[in-house]
Amino acid sequence: MRGSGGIDYKERIKTMKLLWDAVGTEFGARHELYEMNYSGSHELVRIFPLQQAQASGSLKEMEALAERCMADYDEDGWRHPAYRDGSDISIVGKG
Repeated sequence: MRGSGGIDYKERIKTMKLLWDAVGTEFGARHELYEMNYSGSHELVRIFPLQQAQASGSLKEMEALAERCMADYDEDGWRHPAYRDGSDISIVGKG
């Protein structure tokens, strides 16, 4: 079933979850805060790296990485158990 945006609802869910993991987690939020406070003009912060990636050819590699992430991601998040079980995370306050 496709929505008005041209992708089906599962692809939309996967995209939004992956974006949240990239910018909404503590790592993503910390990185965004750093960019806002130390990198200067928000337009240039986005345009210069894009132009550099296009010129060097690394933009295609970045797009391929995003495609690989989307292939291992579904509407419930990461599919691979190594990314889902949280065994590498210490729980604060756990006995």
